[in-house]
Amino acid sequence: MVTTVAHPSPNSAFDRSRAWLSAVRAPERLFVLAMCLMYVMHSIWLARTVLWFLVLPTLLITALPLRNFLPIVKSGVFVASTGFLAVIIVTSLLGDGVSGALLWKNLRYVAAVLVFVAIVTYLASRRDGDFLRLLFLWLAPVAAFAAIRDIGSFSNWSLSAMLSMRLEGTKGLSLYYNSNVVGLIYAMPCVGAVAIMATRRLRFWQFVLLFVSALVLLAAVLLSGSRGSLMAALAGIGVAVLLAANWRVAAAVAALLAIALVAALLTPLAGELVQRRDSLRFELWPVYLHMVTLKPWLGYGLAFDTRVILPSGTEVMNGHNIFMCAAVRGGVVAALALAAVVVASTASGWRAFRRSGEVTALALLAAALAASSVDYEILPSDLSYLYILFWLPVAICLGAALATTVRVPSRRAADPPLDIAAS
Repeated sequence: MVTTVAHPSPNSAFDRSRAWLSAVRAPERLFVLAMCLMYVMHSIWLARTVLWFLVLPTLLITALPLRNFLPIVKSGVFVASTGFLAVIIVTSLLGDGVSGALLWKNLRYVAAVLVFVAIVTYLASRRDGDFLRLLFLWLAPVAAFAAIRDIGSFSNWSLSAMLSMRLEGTKGLSLYYNSNVVGLIYAMPCVGAVAIMATRRLRFWQFVLLFVSALVLLAAVLLSGSRGSLMAALAGIGVAVLLAANWRVAAAVAALLAIALVAALLTPLAGELVQRRDSLRFELWPVYLHMVTLKPWLGYGLAFDTRVILPSGTEVMNGHNIFMCAAVRGGVVAALALAAVVVASTASGWRAFRRSGEVTALALLAAALAASSVDYEILPSDLSYLYILFWLPVAICLGAALATTVRVPSRRAADPPLDIAAS
């Protein structure tokens, strides 16, 4: 009598499904879809659904075994990010007024932020394919389309209104609630588009697509009248062009900026940019700094209402600087923990640039720091503009540093052009 022992087939349905998901680059494509949906939907509910219920499961399947995530969770950037978010939670617990519901909500937000960072890091560090090229070849045109749609809807397609009114969120079309946020979410893909132009060998139509997208997005930033967003765009573009040292792209960017400058000078918004001077920053920063000195170690926690009335009578929502806001919420320790995230991210981005010539990470981080130096508050949150502002650049810096292959073919004349259709 012969006894046979059944062994699981190495070509099981799960293995075939996993191989197919990897072959079609499902996690990367679904993530790009989620990011694009943030720009085209008036609500980001669908983007969240795609991210948590499609991107995350497919990524976990294709990334098996899970020990592949160990380099990410052990990295300085991830540890620093976890430490900053933990400090915010702990200092809130030691303060007053934090309800169980608020605590639970923010714990979920902490988990969401860290999972997002891990997802982007893993995708950016993949050996097969160029995730950043795929991301911005889609995200920049989609964001440009959304900008055209929002500008037209906001101004009712009136040229005089476009050139005289600051672009803000359009009810029913965008989730952006003020001019600064509008400018920010258009500045970031603009910077990403220029960085890809500067470092990738693209087909002519791809280069033109990115150039036009960057021009439209820069125009949207100008129409928002947000000087912080304009600073972010110029800082990110400057870092990308300077580090890439690509004279063709430098000429294209110079042309892009010249067109944007001439267009700005022809609008009343150019004069408004100067007339608003410091936009109360020099008035509100001392007020929030005084708040920090009153509770320097633990801060005021998540339940504290950071709105203040300035001596001029203007109400402001927060300290308009991420480090100031971190110190208000979690004291000096939180501000230092946030600084550690920035330092670790910068070091990772620089390491990636030195090894492979990748400038996208540092360009996006420069844009994020320029924008957040004069606005915004970085707290645990669900998917929102804060992810585009801060956590996406942080994760890309880490992913670029962990990547083991050179992803910047423009430095090699022998490399063939990249085709988005093959991505």
